[in-house]
Amino acid sequence: MSPAKSHPLIRQDWIDVGEGHQLFLAQYGDPQGIPVLYLHGGPGAGCNPLELRLFIDRGFHIYLLDQRAAGRSKPCGELANNDFPSLVKDIERVRHWAGVEAWCLLGGSFGATLGYLYSCVYPERVLSQIYWGMFIPSYEGMQWLYGRGGAAQIFSGEYRQFAAGHGESLEQLFDHFETGFSHQDAEVRRSSVWRWLRWELALAVPGFELSEALAEQGGALARVELHYARNQYFGGYQLMKKVGGDLTCPTIILQGELDWVCPQRLVDEFLVEHGPSLLRSRLVKGGYHTLADSKMCLAVAEAVTQMGRYLAAGKEDK
Repeated sequence: MSPAKSHPLIRQDWIDVGEGHQLFLAQYGDPQGIPVLYLHGGPGAGCNPLELRLFIDRGFHIYLLDQRAAGRSKPCGELANNDFPSLVKDIERVRHWAGVEAWCLLGGSFGATLGYLYSCVYPERVLSQIYWGMFIPSYEGMQWLYGRGGAAQIFSGEYRQFAAGHGESLEQLFDHFETGFSHQDAEVRRSSVWRWLRWELALAVPGFELSEALAEQGGALARVELHYARNQYFGGYQLMKKVGGDLTCPTIILQGELDWVCPQRLVDEFLVEHGPSLLRSRLVKGGYHTLADSKMCLAVAEAVTQMGRYLAAGKEDK
């Protein structure tokens, strides 16, 4: 049975959050079920109904939210008034709009970072949460992902194609891509987007081939990701350090053994220094970064099933 048939569409809306942005929100599943907000990565990737496959059991009220400028949110690819603190506030705006007292959170990569921060700022609004491939938006995290001394040491050939001789510093690299993304020549723009996306895919799902269609759709994603990276994620890491120990809800963080985008080491170093005393990430043996990897997808789906049954049992005991 397809994910959409297992979890039928409830409704779709565009929610005006001000500052020129409207967020697309799709609701699936059981209107009376356990509320779960799904947070996509990127930033700028958008949600896909295929992600409903994470919900093996029924009994969930699933909210798929496209963040600012992502997916079907409007305007797509918009950089103005698009920053980390605004995304956190948007989640709370959407919760108010939906009339949800408290919900579970589910997200990967940048979505995991965003959800983790929200759960620390609004701890009373989160029942439980599951994350995978969590990105740490620190200087070290950025150097690992985009610099010459991190993943580039493992994927040297791919990095040479990505940086094209402009990797002396992150500033130089980001300037190069900003020029490419806005170039008057359409072929230069296309080539720049292609190189940006191919690099991330090489780390996230080694061996995955970037299609022309995906490259065409990925222009907005590449621009939003660059916007966040060159602005050091708008103080997101500093805020995570400040409030990371305030987390109170049950939390699972899954990191793939072969996650070259967000290594487990960086996640656990952050948690040891700034997170709750008992929280560490769990290693998924042979797992990569994204849900396109069957091992990671299965690990997340099993965790979601356990979370749902635990919360359902708790409701029955009351």
